[in-house]
Amino acid sequence: MAHSNIRQPQLLLLAGTLALAASASQAAGTVYLNGKVYTQDARRSVVQAFVVEQDGKFGRVGNNAELSGLRQQGYAVVDLHGRMVLPGLHDNHIHALGTVPLDMCDLDGKPVNLDQLANKVRGCVPKYAPQPGDWLVVNQWSPYDGNTPTKRFKTVRAALDVAAPDRPVALMGVDGHAAAYNSRALALARDKDGNTVGYNAATLGKDGALASQAPYVDLNTGVIREGAREAVPVPDTGLLSASSDKAAALYDAILPRVSRLLASSGITGIQDACASDFVRQRYLGMQQRGLLHMRVTAATCFHQDDYGGKLDIPVHLAKAEAVRAQLAANPLIKADTVKVFVDGTLEGDPFTEPPFLPNAGMLHNFQLPHIHYDAARDQGKVTADSQDSGQNGTVNFKHDALLDYATALDKAGFGIHLHSIGDRSTRWALDALQAARQRNGNSGIPHTIAHLQMVHPDDQQRLGELGVYLTFTYAWMNPQLTYDMLVTPFLQAGRKGQDLAAMVYAPKGYATSAVYPVESSRRAGAVLAAGSDAPVDSRDPRPFTNIAAALTRVADGKPYYNAAQHTSLDEILAAYTINGARAVRQGGITGSIESGKSADFIVLDRNLYQLVQAGKPQRIADTRVELTVFRGQPVYRRR
Repeated sequence: MAHSNIRQPQLLLLAGTLALAASASQAAGTVYLNGKVYTQDARRSVVQAFVVEQDGKFGRVGNNAELSGLRQQGYAVVDLHGRMVLPGLHDNHIHALGTVPLDMCDLDGKPVNLDQLANKVRGCVPKYAPQPGDWLVVNQWSPYDGNTPTKRFKTVRAALDVAAPDRPVALMGVDGHAAAYNSRALALARDKDGNTVGYNAATLGKDGALASQAPYVDLNTGVIREGAREAVPVPDTGLLSASSDKAAALYDAILPRVSRLLASSGITGIQDACASDFVRQRYLGMQQRGLLHMRVTAATCFHQDDYGGKLDIPVHLAKAEAVRAQLAANPLIKADTVKVFVDGTLEGDPFTEPPFLPNAGMLHNFQLPHIHYDAARDQGKVTADSQDSGQNGTVNFKHDALLDYATALDKAGFGIHLHSIGDRSTRWALDALQAARQRNGNSGIPHTIAHLQMVHPDDQQRLGELGVYLTFTYAWMNPQLTYDMLVTPFLQAGRKGQDLAAMVYAPKGYATSAVYPVESSRRAGAVLAAGSDAPVDSRDPRPFTNIAAALTRVADGKPYYNAAQHTSLDEILAAYTINGARAVRQGGITGSIESGKSADFIVLDRNLYQLVQAGKPQRIADTRVELTVFRGQPVYRRR
């Protein structure tokens, strides 16, 4: 509290200067003085002052003495009172339309036990599915945290069946990869010809109509992953692949709040990591309504094809080229990138019998774990030795087809943004990028790989050799046993009687050598970028939480997990600014505070470097943006 009282007078002073900034458009331009301005230029210069010209671009950048005299030339002056200034931030992997809740049943990503889940669903029925047979679609369900069995319910499916017995129910996972259904919904699954056959033991059996989806369907719990979800005809309400008028109205209503959330987070550039026609139309709507205070790279994606094992390169290219051409003259929205889903997810369910395996593409077979977890004590034990499952997940493409796809996209001038979770999928992604370079020559296009949850040490070096841009979500790297026990026990064998945390966080285990290899890849020559993947895990893109996590690799005071992979403040700020701009081919426009570039910048309530020097990097997560300026105009001011 004392800290807040000390800061209050400065905040009041700053509020006055920001009001001046908002009214400075009638001046010749605006001079910002007395700041701690981290320019992110090639020398990572730190200056005191800079000019924003009337055209919305940075003018001179330098010290107070050099620029204060511009007042006499008709420039407005803003006193920053020593505040830290950065270029506007770039979130290079986000689903921005999911960052604000829609007017529908919503769990907000919070973990719930199965009694709480049933109560939530039951409470939503009167408003959102009032008639028997109506679909109830529930947004932001957490597949990997919560869903704890109770005396009454042992599985999600059982809880949904009791909560809404005469209505089909779908829980849409926060990760975009998993969903859960009740029995009424599962019975509506359709085969490839559109016939209603239902998900059941017969249709998922060897010769069943839906046999190809069996690895993605857990009938016991009602959880379905990846493309297998498409067989269940859930209304498009709440889905980013939506197209109905009702869905459009729901999303159009939240666009002002989306705009404010991103501006208040200091974000002035994004890459939407899977932009459908519907999503692009929403961004155009924001632009028309004067709400688009950022540059958008709308990555064209074909996720249903990727997860359905379909690859028609000419068709994909034709669609991507048409979308790119439609937006070619747009100053704020472009579509010169294609998203490719190389694999799925690494989360499994070790508590089903048999354990439900992850589906990400791995080099080695998954283990079948046997573990017990006591949620009240946050402790667990390995109850039996692991066995080899004989399965190592799925890569969505044949190896040579992926090489051909990357080559064609690169040749056509598209950036390639690859979703890769497992170590085998990352190896194949690197093979594809290397093949594109060998066949086409070095196009200079900054291709990116997102997530990189597991990367073999050999491939960490290859990431550097190819100079790939790496879009990590840094907040996911900190230890959390309730999540990590859904991943690591499938990757490395446990022994009966072993402490669960000791097995999961084994210093010499494969997971420790391969999980989120930030610093080893950077040192090898890869380029760090940043992406929140919001609304996955959190609707809030929380850039400063991610920045803090990148520095600490520790959470809640618990021991470091793979701490050697933490990076420096210099590098993570570059990831969020100049590297983020370069990753979407806009480094000549934005990403640093330099003369001639777009005046996109933010003013913070604290100095991040001072927190690091004081040994308190975790407090970076509490940082607040005082002012966001985009193209020279204030678009957010903290009240």
